[in-house]
Amino acid sequence: MKIIKYPDPRLLQVCAPVLEISESTKSTLDEMWEIMVAHEGMGLAANQVGIMYRMFVMTGLIGEKIYFINPKILNRSSVPAEKTEGCLSAPGKYLKVEERAQWVQVQYQDENGVENIRVFDGIHAVCVQHEIDHLLGIFFIDYEPKRKAKRKK
Repeated sequence: MKIIKYPDPRLLQVCAPVLEISESTKSTLDEMWEIMVAHEGMGLAANQVGIMYRMFVMTGLIGEKIYFINPKILNRSSVPAEKTEGCLSAPGKYLKVEERAQWVQVQYQDENGVENIRVFDGIHAVCVQHEIDHLLGIFFIDYEPKRKAKRKK
């Protein structure tokens, strides 16, 4: 398993839902976690390692290990986060995405299939939104003003 880089087309594909959480799912998430940590990342979506399912890993507060399966945003702040973000699939590229909310309420299953609803704020909210975008086939540089203008045409 290795991190794929933009413009690999898998980064622009919508991921399929995870229908069954198995030991293989848990092992995959564990391996993704190790890769993310080794590359000093904060989050890593499955399609960034070529796995086309709706799941990602993220570092929470004080190094908390959080595994998200089939995540969806239920609610979001109208206040922008105003944080700059980067991506392990685009080393050296940083962007402040205006559309990111200061906080988000997310529903997801963990690696044991337990349903969770949790609020994330600040940089963690930005990370959750960034990783969910990956699962929807949206790459963060698509938010650059010149790219947004092309998409609207």
